[in-house]
Amino acid sequence: MNTHANPKLEHRDEGADQPPLVLLPGTVCDARLFAPLLAELDHPHVQIAPLTGAQSAEAMATKLLKDLPKRFSLLGVSLGGIVALDMMAQAPERVERLALIDTTARPDPEANWAVRRDAIEKARQNGMASYIGESWTKLVSPVHAHNATLRQLLIAMAEDAGADVLAEQSEIAIARADGRLRLGAIAVPTLVLAGADEQVCPLEAHEELARGIAGARYFTIPKAGHFSPLENPAAVARHVRDWLAWTNVTLSNEPSQTQGAEMSDATSKSQTKGASPVAVENVLQVERRDYPDLAPTDRPRSQSLEGFDDIYTDIVDYIIRCTHKIWDERDIGLIYTHYTHNCVLYGTTGTIYNREDVVRDTIQRLVSFPERRGMGTQVIWNGNDQDGFYTSHLVTGSGRHTQYGHLGQPTGRPFVSRTIADCMIHQNKIYREWVVADTMAIIQQLGLDPHHFAMKTAKAKFDAGLISLDIGENRRFLGQTPPTEKADTSLAHNDIEAQTIEMLHEVFTKRMFGQIARDYAPNAQYHGPLMKELYGQAAIIHQHLGLIGSLPDASFEIQHVASNPCEEGGTKVAVRWLMEGHHLGYGILGTLGDPTGKRVQVMGMTHYHWKNGKIVDEWNVYDELSLLVQVKLGQLAAEAGVAD
Repeated sequence: MNTHANPKLEHRDEGADQPPLVLLPGTVCDARLFAPLLAELDHPHVQIAPLTGAQSAEAMATKLLKDLPKRFSLLGVSLGGIVALDMMAQAPERVERLALIDTTARPDPEANWAVRRDAIEKARQNGMASYIGESWTKLVSPVHAHNATLRQLLIAMAEDAGADVLAEQSEIAIARADGRLRLGAIAVPTLVLAGADEQVCPLEAHEELARGIAGARYFTIPKAGHFSPLENPAAVARHVRDWLAWTNVTLSNEPSQTQGAEMSDATSKSQTKGASPVAVENVLQVERRDYPDLAPTDRPRSQSLEGFDDIYTDIVDYIIRCTHKIWDERDIGLIYTHYTHNCVLYGTTGTIYNREDVVRDTIQRLVSFPERRGMGTQVIWNGNDQDGFYTSHLVTGSGRHTQYGHLGQPTGRPFVSRTIADCMIHQNKIYREWVVADTMAIIQQLGLDPHHFAMKTAKAKFDAGLISLDIGENRRFLGQTPPTEKADTSLAHNDIEAQTIEMLHEVFTKRMFGQIARDYAPNAQYHGPLMKELYGQAAIIHQHLGLIGSLPDASFEIQHVASNPCEEGGTKVAVRWLMEGHHLGYGILGTLGDPTGKRVQVMGMTHYHWKNGKIVDEWNVYDELSLLVQVKLGQLAAEAGVAD
């Protein structure tokens, strides 16, 4: 990427099919303003347009439109947002969608004109570094007040631009029209973002933008001021990525005081009708917080959750709190308000197809473990309240087997096990869920015979007419072709997710187990099935090699991937995956015994913590009991003369 002050229209992969994304930087900024954002987005076709060569927003818009494609998505930051509004007024038919970040539609107050021109003269006399230095505390969030790297970057862009460009761009700001009068005519999907600590363009001005544009979605970015694309690029990128994918926005060309941002009431029910509340994007993370912090009684809503119960403050609060209430507080009836009637729950030994059966299954599991507790360990998520959320929720469960139930006579023994549940959620209701519980860990800790329990489960399914639990014949490769050289990364939303997919492709599809030593930290920790806690690359290689050893012909498919930046540093990535093969070998699945040749399907979920380019933790959950049940079911089918 060109890092000089005034680049020509910058292009990335002009041959891409989708409309280009045109980026307009702020005052004395250049391509460096967008570098962290673009690293997160990986958009195939980006153009960065310098704001030079004109002294009014109208003239600048006219100049840019001459060189831009016939149709494009438009994102403007600060002064770039002001120019973007003029481009919308001049050529609305050419803009597919609009994003306005840390900007305003208000005219520049006349009292500010002299201040701007005085700042220009000071910059000419004292240098552009002084221009940044004098306004530093207003430009960034207090959390970045001592960020020397960020400060130096802003100074470098300002010095490369120079005082003449500052003067030219200041005149654009001074001469701008009152853009509020034209907001009602904007009829494209519009995103409005503001740093939560924004001081240059007040949050009230962003609320005006969201109120004035039909269907606009407005969010604030935590730990960011006027330079949110540099201060919190991951949060900005997630909203921009969602904005580029919006397909369900209902728009109108008729301005209305009651139209506005699509978001929930984030403050109170007594707000003025038509006012656009601030959706502060500050979603809590689980690892460092106690339950009362994750499910608070006095925390204002910190994320747009249209259609969700008022008690929930963000999507992590939702999944942690409702799980706790259903399973720990035994408010099982909440399932009726938190699952759709036709929900589908995919488990490792069967599928549930309606809400009433979810209620029944929950009751039966709690019957055996009256003292059961489930601690939310981490939640990785993506999505929004308009398109729906996806969560991957790791739970560490514990309890004692004190009552007769699905596991037979109570043993009185305690247990600890891990479960990961992936949920698809829309407007307070889960409509699809995948659950992988490490039941074998519980069976072993209770001192039960896994073969007896697996046969009992398999017999019940066989008597119900089932001969296998999988979805079809496994064909690892067609004919004699080798595995594909490159992984399909189309499920990835960013580079770290793509890197995770590529790593899994190398290990599980290409059988290149040495990739683990390349991608894992030497002291990486593995939290695996049967509550294994292992350390180091060699142990992790052994675990994955052992799984493949038991099912040597298994195919490996990734079904979903999500990620969040981590407060501990780095990024956490959740992957839901499926393996299908035959029990043809020996490996870590010792409970399966000698190879049986039976078809086996493994549904697994894994959370990874990437930090400094390496995986430092892996939480891997699949259920060996499910595999044993499938082997037993295959044996029953063979004994009955039924092909499996």
